[in-house]
Amino acid sequence: MKYCIYILFCTFLAGTPMFSQQIVMNSQYMINSFVLNPAAAGTKTYAPLVIGVRRQWMGIREAPVSQHISYHTSLSKYLGVGGMVFNDVAGPTRRSGLLGALSTQIETSKFTRLSFALAGSINQYMIDQNQLITEESDDNTVINYSSNRLIPDLGFGVKWYGDLYQVGLSGFNIIQTNVNLANIVTAVTNNLERTFYLNGSYIIPLGRNPVLTLEPSAVMRAMINAPFQFDLNLRAIYNKRFWFGGSYRFRESIVAMVGFSTAKLGISYSYDYGLSKLAEFNNGSHEIMITLRSKNRRGNSANSSKNFKSYDCPTF
Repeated sequence: MKYCIYILFCTFLAGTPMFSQQIVMNSQYMINSFVLNPAAAGTKTYAPLVIGVRRQWMGIREAPVSQHISYHTSLSKYLGVGGMVFNDVAGPTRRSGLLGALSTQIETSKFTRLSFALAGSINQYMIDQNQLITEESDDNTVINYSSNRLIPDLGFGVKWYGDLYQVGLSGFNIIQTNVNLANIVTAVTNNLERTFYLNGSYIIPLGRNPVLTLEPSAVMRAMINAPFQFDLNLRAIYNKRFWFGGSYRFRESIVAMVGFSTAKLGISYSYDYGLSKLAEFNNGSHEIMITLRSKNRRGNSANSSKNFKSYDCPTF
């Protein structure tokens, strides 16, 4: 029985192939900043519908696979809304759920705005009993006591941005809901730790009427009882349509990225080459994102303030 409890505990940890805050670690968050910061909702001149698929650690059996669909738009000049549905699978564990966010934007100058957002989420953690292997067949703990849980939580976001730059701060798992994996006398629990992100990016035009622009960006992640992590990124964007870039994830991986976009469609791909000891046992991670763009209120009329513009290139 103790061995089975240990298996359940390790299985749950293996089932969070994510940021240390139990949210999936995407490599192309600069394409879809809403996954990192709910304050991004309604800040574009278009309404992006983003579909993302990530296959992690190729070559390892039952390695993490994740999918998400997100959408956000502006309801008015100062109000935005967004939502995301996600599904993450690793071995016998699955985390599915949805997140909704409401944001408001205020003008801080002729050329900048500040966006605030609150987000609510519902996560369902599930364990597939048929995939658990124990020392005893038909173990009583697995059959009768492993449970699926529906977990609510809250998040927030702040984003200051202008034509060519943005700085954002966001947090998730604010409630720190306690997850019980098994309904037994000594329950195996896991706290959804509070996690915070600080990110920023800047568009550098190369020339007066540039065909080529550079976009350096960075993301820092902090969670109590977990190592501090950060990413450094650089993209080169040609004619606001084609781009390629790279990313360094501290002590974890090097990422190569490429993509293109039109006024209505964007497609991008990234490959993660591991730097940790785990890289000896896998062939890297693959990720694809598809972005469908439609007009929103800011794109039609909310930009009535002629002094304020938004950079239409698919930037972070």
